[in-house]
Amino acid sequence: MPYPLDHVKPMHLTHELRLLRALGLSLVVFAAACGDDDVTPPATDAGPADSGPADLGTAPLCEATTVPCVDQSIGLLDLFDTVSPAAISEEGTTAGEFTTLIDASGGGFMPTQSFVYARFTDTGLTKVEVSDSDAFTSMDWDISFRRYVFRVNSGVSGPSCVQAGRTAPATTFDTLTTVPAALTYHAESYLTDTCEIVPDGAGLGSPATTLSSFWSYPGCVSMTGNVYVVALRDGRHVKLQVIGYYTPENQAMCDTMGTTGTPSGAGSVRVRWSFLD
Repeated sequence: MPYPLDHVKPMHLTHELRLLRALGLSLVVFAAACGDDDVTPPATDAGPADSGPADLGTAPLCEATTVPCVDQSIGLLDLFDTVSPAAISEEGTTAGEFTTLIDASGGGFMPTQSFVYARFTDTGLTKVEVSDSDAFTSMDWDISFRRYVFRVNSGVSGPSCVQAGRTAPATTFDTLTTVPAALTYHAESYLTDTCEIVPDGAGLGSPATTLSSFWSYPGCVSMTGNVYVVALRDGRHVKLQVIGYYTPENQAMCDTMGTTGTPSGAGSVRVRWSFLD
């Protein structure tokens, strides 16, 4: 069975070691804790706190705010001050529906690059040339990707008011044609008021973001099929479903057998999305 995400044993999770050092924990304790290969699937809640916009109009919904815990975020999330060179490309567009490929590999299992930042447009998901450090003051991006961590621009993640909500479990991408009336939206709150990370439950030290429940872990990053609505700053709504983390053939193997081939193509993120209004 492959080890988490890239066939790298948990004992070698240098990224997580850096996170634990930032929290002041000893490496000795961490090494002991990593002796078990079992990984608990991430929490399935859409987010830890309710904070949905009450009335989405056509004008921008907010002005830039000051993001809390920036210094802590830089350390805890291994953030960088250079723009990621990774690409975003459209693989298919049909009647306003997009299938977008994002290189979210981040330079490898131990990331060496910034998140890939993007905004939703009528012609596709467009890359925004911004670094991790500059993203904390930028209103230009809606969503960002690196490895299995996706963030929207709000709360502790950015100065805007982009929020996301997970639809009911029985919802499918094709049947969702209007904005759900009773959907609860969430701003990013993966850091506490004292700037400590709120884990996603996977055991890897990754943050519980608004989109964390797009995957589960039966031995690889399997797609849950959850469908989300992303409420943008301009009042529009996007329906979004993550359909892949590996190459298509490896994703199919993971989803059906709980394993992948090598190389797996980890970080080859594919999202299916379209505007609802």
